[in-house]
Parts: sequence; structure tokens; C-alpha cells
Amino acid sequence: MDKTYQPHAIETSWYQTWESNNYFAPQGSGEPYTIMIPPPNVTGSLHMGHGFNNAIMDALIRWRRMQGRNTLWQPGTDHAGIATQMVVERQLGAQGVSRHDLGREKFLEKVWQWKEESGGTITRQIRRLGSSVDWSRERFTMDDGLSEAVKEAFVRLHEDGLIYRGKRLVNWDTKLHTAISDLEVENHDEKGHLWHLRYPLADGCKTADGLDYLVVATTRPETMLGDAAIAVHPEDERYKSLIGRHVMLPLVNRLIPIVADDYVDLEFGTGCVKITPAHDFNDYEVGKRHHLPLINIFDRNAAVLAKAQVFNIDGTPNDKIDANLPDGYAHMDRFDARKAIVAEFDAMSLLEKIDDHALKVPRGDRSGTIIEPWLTDQWYVSTKPLAEKAIAAVESGEIQFVPKQYENMYFS
Repeated sequence: MDKTYQPHAIETSWYQTWESNNYFAPQGSGEPYTIMIPPPNVTGSLHMGHGFNNAIMDALIRWRRMQGRNTLWQPGTDHAGIATQMVVERQLGAQGVSRHDLGREKFLEKVWQWKEESGGTITRQIRRLGSSVDWSRERFTMDDGLSEAVKEAFVRLHEDGLIYRGKRLVNWDTKLHTAISDLEVENHDEKGHLWHLRYPLADGCKTADGLDYLVVATTRPETMLGDAAIAVHPEDERYKSLIGRHVMLPLVNRLIPIVADDYVDLEFGTGCVKITPAHDFNDYEVGKRHHLPLINIFDRNAAVLAKAQVFNIDGTPNDKIDANLPDGYAHMDRFDARKAIVAEFDAMSLLEKIDDHALKVPRGDRSGTIIEPWLTDQWYVSTKPLAEKAIAAVESGEIQFVPKQYENMYFS
């Protein structure tokens, strides 16, 4: 008898016995107890985090099973849309073919082919962990039945008023043409510039220093085509008298207001900040506070539109703002537009100076392209009514955090 424990041979044999005898199928008579496994990417492999949460779920499931509960641990895998798409596109690229050459249906066939070839790693690893899931109920996020269930849940939530659609800024990947989460954005330290631009004051107004213009500093001069306001700090003596007045937006020749907002840092730059609610997340929040219009100037490739798309802050169309953009910029890439705009400001003596500046540049973790804050129609779930029970459970002490200070993070 071998005195050395051979985990692979012993554990694999026992797991096959458990699985073949359906030991993990629901069979208790007590109250149902179900866990849906957080579906890992079908084309990936497990990491330490998976091992950690699988161990916790397995302990809970086995405990409830031994109590006689009607217990189900539902396994499944996620189609990992973007990750899978990129893998398949790289394979096609090596053959000199793009997904656009194939067309949608043929490309999807290639994706399914890749899933069948590489999708077994995850499930083999879950078995090796000894996870007591019911494999007879394994699902995949693109299964027909599962897709129907998703549609049913979506419709029910919509009918209950818990799902709504709205115009929101997202992290837009201009290469993959998709919104990505904050977790998929990597901030890179890169060298860049800070452009100081002059915005002429309207109606003969002047600053406390006698100037007939305000100077704003920006790392993204191309977005000035969508500016909706200039913000100053409400306590800034230099500009107090100008709050409520207007500047004439260069190139576009559109009057935009000067608003007071605590977002502005009195000590940074000139104390004047250009506000572009449709192309910057912080500016979007300022725009909500001051009911500024959303002026989208880019298409999905981050090229300048022939005519801006203008919306109210609630996402409804706004036909009161002139949507015209300067001639010559239509279809121009955002970085080419940057160079052209800076050149025009310089030609009009509206370029104050250019400083070197250290930047945090957001890039997509898969595409590597610079992420563009972009205004799109997105579906949202109203979480407030869903969270009320969870909040009440912590407030009553039914659920306790250890250490207790994590309650503050939970409530925030």
C-alpha cells in the first residue's frame, strides 16, 4: 500500500463516484436552500479568489444538505463576451481576416467553436476542488433556456418599475465599441500637457484684474466644443461679480454661463474650470447640480460629429441649444481635433500658454486604447427598494460586520 497520499488519483476517483451516484442532486425534504455559483468565464481558468469563494459555498451547501434541507448548488459558466471576442479576433487576425469580413453570423459560429474547444478547463477545475454542485443542472449564459429566463426577469423588473433607461456617461472603449466597468479601466502615468485657454467675457464684463476674458486650464482641449459652462468657487473674490454672467465659447460662438460650485479648487490653476458634462464624469455631476445641457460631440469612434447631440440633464432631447459645430471638424479623430483646436486658439491669440503635465490616462485593460467618457443609453436597476431589506438587516443587528467600522462602508 502506498504510504504517500496521492490526491489526484484518490480525489478524482471519489468525485467521479459522488457525481455518478447523483449525490449532489436536490434530495432533502426540508426547506429549499439554493446557491447559484457566480459563473466564471468559460474560456478562463480558476484563480485563488475562485478557490476561496467555492470553499465557502461548498461548506454552506454541505452543512444544509446534512441538515436535510432540499439543497441545490447550481453550476454554470459565463460567456465572457469581450474576452472571448478578443481571443477569436486575434485568431482571425493571424489569418488576415477580421470579424467584419466574416459578418455577424459567421463570427458567432467561430466564437461557439472556440467555446467548445476551450470551455472545459473551468469545469474540470471545479471538479478538482471537490465542489458539490449538481452537474445535471449546469448552465451557460448563452443557453436558449437561460436567455429566455433573463428576458422574463427583465420584463418583470421593468413592469415593476425597477428597471429604467437613461442617458448616462460610461467608460467607452473606442476600439471594442462597448462600455466597460471601472474595474476594466487601468490608469497609466503618462507625460502630457496642460493647455491654458482664454474664453472672452460677454456683455463687456471684466475680471477684478481688468481682463476681458477668463483663462481655463485643460488636458483635453478637444472637448471644449461641448462646453456648457465655466465654474468658479463661490468664495473666490476674483470672480464673485461674474457669477451668473456669460462667456463666449470660442470657435462655437455659443454663450455659456459662469456658475459657482464648490467642486472648483481655489488654489489650482486660475480658479476657472471648463465644464463639459457629456465628456467628463466630474463635470457631469456639476452639470446635474446646475441643470446644464449635455452636449455630445463624439461618435462611437471618438471622432467629432458633424452636429452635436444635445440633451437636458435628465436625458430628454434639448432643441433650445444650437447644436452646430465649427466647419472642418466633422469626422476628425479626437486627437487630430485637439491639434487643430489648439492651433486655432493660437491663431486667435486665445492660447495663454502650454505647460508640461503628469497625467493619469485611463486605458482599457483589454484593448489598451484611451477610454472616452461617452454619453449612451443605458439600462439601470433602481437599487433603493431592493436594498431596503438588506440595510434594515444590518441596522437591526440581524447581520453584523466584523470589524464593526465596515458598516459605514456598507451604508455609504
